[in-house]
Amino acid sequence: MVNKRIENSAKMIALRLLRRGRDSRREIANLCGFSTRTLRRAVVRHQTTGSVAKAAAIGRGRPRLLHTNDSNYLLKLARHDPCKFLDEYQHFLERYRHLPVHICTLHRTFERAGLRVARVQKMASERDPILEGNFITRISQYPAHYLVALDETSKDDRTYARLWGRSPKRQHAGIIATRVIEGSSDRETFMDYLQNDLVSASQCIILVLNISSSQS
Repeated sequence: MVNKRIENSAKMIALRLLRRGRDSRREIANLCGFSTRTLRRAVVRHQTTGSVAKAAAIGRGRPRLLHTNDSNYLLKLARHDPCKFLDEYQHFLERYRHLPVHICTLHRTFERAGLRVARVQKMASERDPILEGNFITRISQYPAHYLVALDETSKDDRTYARLWGRSPKRQHAGIIATRVIEGSSDRETFMDYLQNDLVSASQCIILVLNISSSQS
């Protein structure tokens, strides 16, 4: 016979019908969708324990090592410092919660909470959201084709051509002006490149990206 799961609410309805005394046990069992033996066991269990629910199996699965408070503590640690390794979280739990758990348990706890491993992105310490907003407001007044990104790159025998550039969406990238320099650039060379090569090539707004000579 197929093992059929019967809801506890159906058993409680059967007990109420039985106490009412208008229907027989067979009629009540047929109405609720189970056998008279199931009804008899539900009556005995309710009289013995006060509930129609079955007792949980003793050998069903392993008990969880991390309870709700422990899991919340672990998740708070991860949100406070997400760059730690699992063995570091393991050390915190063992030291402050007295829980020697395996790193696999920690990994499963993070997975159940919806946390995943992601690449860490470092933010510049000098970044200012107010100045960034002012820059976006100021630069948005110019058309996109006026903006020129200025950057430096290194070249050796393995790089014969530059493969990446910057351009507005749905437009082809292009290089306006280039200058090859052996070694490092100084301020005079950089200013000469701006005045004679780049500015004379087009009327543009120059955006300097991570170039050390322009910071001197």
